[in-house]
Amino acid sequence: MPIPASTLVQTLERYFGYSTFRQNQQEIIQTVLAQQDSLVLMPTGGGKSLCYQIPAILLEGLTIVVSPLISLMKDQVDALRINGIAAAYLNSSMNPEEQRMVFQQLRDQELKLLYLAPERLVDAENRFLDFLRSINVSLLAIDEAHCISQWGHDFRPEYRMLANVKRALDNIPTIALTATADPITQKDILEKLQLRSPEVFISSFNRENIYYQVAPKRNSYEQLLDFLTERREQSGIIYTLSRASTETLAERLTQDGFLAKPYHAKLDNKTKEQHQDEFLRDETPIIVATVAFGMGINKSNVRFVVHMDLPKNIEGYYQETGRAGRDGLDSEALLFYSYADVIKMQGFVEVEGNDEQSRVLREKLQQMAVFADMRACRRKYLLNYFGEEAPDYCGSCDVCRNEYKTFNGTIIAQKALSAVVRLGERFGAGYVIDFLRGSKSEKIWAEHKQLKTYGAGIDISKKDWHGYLNDFLRLGYLKKSDDKFPVLQLTEKSWSVLKGQEEVMLVETIEPQTISIKSSARPMEEELFNQLKILRRQLAQREDVPAYLIFSDATLQELATYLPTHSDDLPGISGFGEVKIQKYGAAFLDEINQYCTENDLETRMSQLRRRSRKKRSAEVKTDTKQLTYEYYQQGKSVAEIARIRDLRTSTVSSHLAYFVQNGSLNVTELVDSATITKIEDAIYVHGDSALKPLKDSLDDSISYDEIRLVIAHTQIGED
Repeated sequence: MPIPASTLVQTLERYFGYSTFRQNQQEIIQTVLAQQDSLVLMPTGGGKSLCYQIPAILLEGLTIVVSPLISLMKDQVDALRINGIAAAYLNSSMNPEEQRMVFQQLRDQELKLLYLAPERLVDAENRFLDFLRSINVSLLAIDEAHCISQWGHDFRPEYRMLANVKRALDNIPTIALTATADPITQKDILEKLQLRSPEVFISSFNRENIYYQVAPKRNSYEQLLDFLTERREQSGIIYTLSRASTETLAERLTQDGFLAKPYHAKLDNKTKEQHQDEFLRDETPIIVATVAFGMGINKSNVRFVVHMDLPKNIEGYYQETGRAGRDGLDSEALLFYSYADVIKMQGFVEVEGNDEQSRVLREKLQQMAVFADMRACRRKYLLNYFGEEAPDYCGSCDVCRNEYKTFNGTIIAQKALSAVVRLGERFGAGYVIDFLRGSKSEKIWAEHKQLKTYGAGIDISKKDWHGYLNDFLRLGYLKKSDDKFPVLQLTEKSWSVLKGQEEVMLVETIEPQTISIKSSARPMEEELFNQLKILRRQLAQREDVPAYLIFSDATLQELATYLPTHSDDLPGISGFGEVKIQKYGAAFLDEINQYCTENDLETRMSQLRRRSRKKRSAEVKTDTKQLTYEYYQQGKSVAEIARIRDLRTSTVSSHLAYFVQNGSLNVTELVDSATITKIEDAIYVHGDSALKPLKDSLDDSISYDEIRLVIAHTQIGED
């Protein structure tokens, strides 16, 4: 018999302190509880763990969680225990007595979840598998499932044997989870794990709270110091390409007054563990690391991730930047970029004896370079890469935040395309640029120097030509071959430009800037917030766990904003489940009450328009527009409603437009007055029967959603 949705919500509230599921978590959980295999793609920080942790609580027997890193296991288990859930791990860091105690807990059926490395499951004699067959195992969860694929960015051969484990355990239901997998990797995961008729769930990859920016790799250390100076109270990760550079950079930063520690694969285990623990416990605010650091790190208050060097692929970049802002608060991702990094990285992506894999990895590197070089919305590019549609303007990346103008670049495009034709589509971007700029270098063939197009682009800098060629690639006027050394080639679209039948609009060259993002956090008592952080750290030290496992910064912000003063208020604060209310509620309420008394403040819980959990019964089916409206009335933003309901923001806006048109909602709550006036003027000229003419006539910063809402406003009272 299916478990009712109300039971799932009650379990979420009781153990984790949240009142609603995010994205498609509930549907995934119901699939797992129905004993069906599934593949889950969900962004870092999107709540993958709940998709198997809640079934583990509700199912009879044990859930096995395969995890690649010891640090991840300990982090997850500590978090579960704090929430009152029986969990343990088995790994090489444990002494024989500790392992014996876990085995006894398993025999006594005292555990709901057991975390293991894949090697533990596939030992030569199958002794551990034989033991598992003697107890009741109900679910197999495979975290970081992209590790199974040679096309993934973090291939681990031992993951390939997990299909044998599934069979050995009588094909128990299996859930595979990953934050990053392009279509070829997804296919590989399904095949290699031999999942049976699996449901595939792909959540939105959009991390709205992360601000993406790319800066030129000139004086990058000085730029980094300026960036960190503005963020002295924040915690972050800085990624570098080499082990030596992690140590050098950490030392330089420490000398310049920033407490930073290095982390790379060649450090001894004791040092790695010490540096990681100091970072997790907020004792060291900055970790300087190679990509060896971070997989599965659940530290929720990482406010920034910096890449000093170009990552090898979009998947790696996306996963690494996703370690920022897991608590949902505003965070930043800064990449320092130079095209020289692309040249340097080409040697790192070659796989000896495997031409096909090398070709795929070279292509992924080029896609990473396009992201770094582009002059269009970076978020849109990331989301499109993972097969998700996105608007042209996000308002939260450096390109969208910078003001820029478009211009007619048809002649520039014709020069570039003509050069590619005259060079026989046999050369890469570097040679084409040197040819266009009339380079006197001997590397330019003598016969090419006689061609009409030679030197036709001498008035444009090499840097700008790189940008324009990337624009032509992005716009589909050029493509790159799949060779080891890719060459530029024409596409079908090229010829309409060469014949003068199509105009090409380009963006004026802009110098990327590192911009401080504006916090969207609610007004709160800053002094109280800092006092609560001190209290959290004291409690964490007493329990010997990282502070963020007690409560996230987001929870502390809610406490410092709404000032709950009684235990009955705490269920309304996100993150306060039953166990945490009992363990920590009194301590936090004492701190808040004392602050309110000293500052003559009263509770603001009435402002937190959240339905009382005590009064909430089973979910009631309602009209989809009405449900969106109810969420909005509770104070949730369009983006939050879209995430909760697993809808596009455009769908949510169309629902709200319905209530604008019937007079229930004032459009000025959703669109500022100046924008309303601009859109109304455009409607007067172009009418409201089609959105695109209106969008084309308005500023790029005005969205389709805003246009829909204003049209609805102009139609108030119409049938």
